[in-house]
Amino acid sequence: MLPLFGLALAACSQTDSRLDRSSLANDVEAQQAIILPPPGGPAIVGVIERRYANAIQQDIALATSSAVPGQNLLRVQIFGPVGAEGGNTRVPDTPLSEAGIGREMRRALPGIAMQRSPLYTQNSYGPFGYALGRRGARDLCLYAWQRITGSKSGAPFANMGTVQLRLRLCRAGASEQSLLAVMYGYTVNTSFAATAWNPYGKPPPADPRLGNTGQPIQPNGPFGFEATLEAPPAPPPPPVRRRAPAPARQEIPAPPPGAPVVPPPPGEAQQSASPIVPPPPAQ
Repeated sequence: MLPLFGLALAACSQTDSRLDRSSLANDVEAQQAIILPPPGGPAIVGVIERRYANAIQQDIALATSSAVPGQNLLRVQIFGPVGAEGGNTRVPDTPLSEAGIGREMRRALPGIAMQRSPLYTQNSYGPFGYALGRRGARDLCLYAWQRITGSKSGAPFANMGTVQLRLRLCRAGASEQSLLAVMYGYTVNTSFAATAWNPYGKPPPADPRLGNTGQPIQPNGPFGFEATLEAPPAPPPPPVRRRAPAPARQEIPAPPPGAPVVPPPPGEAQQSASPIVPPPPAQ
C-alpha cells in the first residue's frame, strides 16, 4: 500500500510543461497562405493567421520597396465551417460599402489622397474595385477590395461561403498597370472540404471558339499579346572613335631676290608640287 501511495504523490508533484496559448493568432509558412501572389511577386515575407468561429483570416505581409510608412499587406478572410479550432468569436461577413472602404483606406494609407477608379474591373474570381494615390514623385499606392460569394439561388445550402480580400500595395517607380497585375494574377490556394462550400458558383462553359475552324485565337493575356520569347536586347551603339586633327601645312616663304637657292635634301625634291627655278644671275 505504501509504494502505491508514494507513486500517487510523485505523480501529483509533477508539473505539466505544456503551454496553453490564449491567442488564436499564429505564424504560418508562406506556402500555407490562403492567397498566393502572381509569379514575379511581390514576395511573401510573413503570414499571421487568426481563426474565428466562422472564418479564417490571414494577414499576408508582402515585400516593400517604397518610402511610404507601413507594410504592404494582403488581408484575406475565408468564411466557412471552421469547426472547434476557431473558438467562440465570430467575425462579421458584411457586404462592401463605400463608407466602409473609405475608412479602411484611411487606416491603411494615412495622409495619402486616394482616388477611386470609376471603371469596371474584373479578374478570374469576379469584379473588384481599387483606388490609387501618390506620395512624392516616385511612390504609387494601390488599395483594392474584392468580395467573392456564390449565388444563393437554387438549392438552400448550395454555393455557401465567402472570400473577402483587401490589398494594400505601394511601390517606388511603379505604374498603375504593374500594381493591378497583382489583382489579376493572384490565386486562391485554400478551400473548405464541405460539399456546400462554393463561393465561386458554377464554372463557366468553355469558349465556343475552341476547336472550331475559322475562329482564330491570339495568344493574348490580361494585358494584350504575350510573346513566348522575349525580344533580344538592342545592340549597343558603336564606340565613338576620335581622330587626331591633321597637322597644318607649313608654308615656306619665298626667298628674297638675289638670295642663293639651297636645294632641298634628297628625297624631298620629289615631294614638291612644282620645280624650283633659280633666279638668273645678277648682271
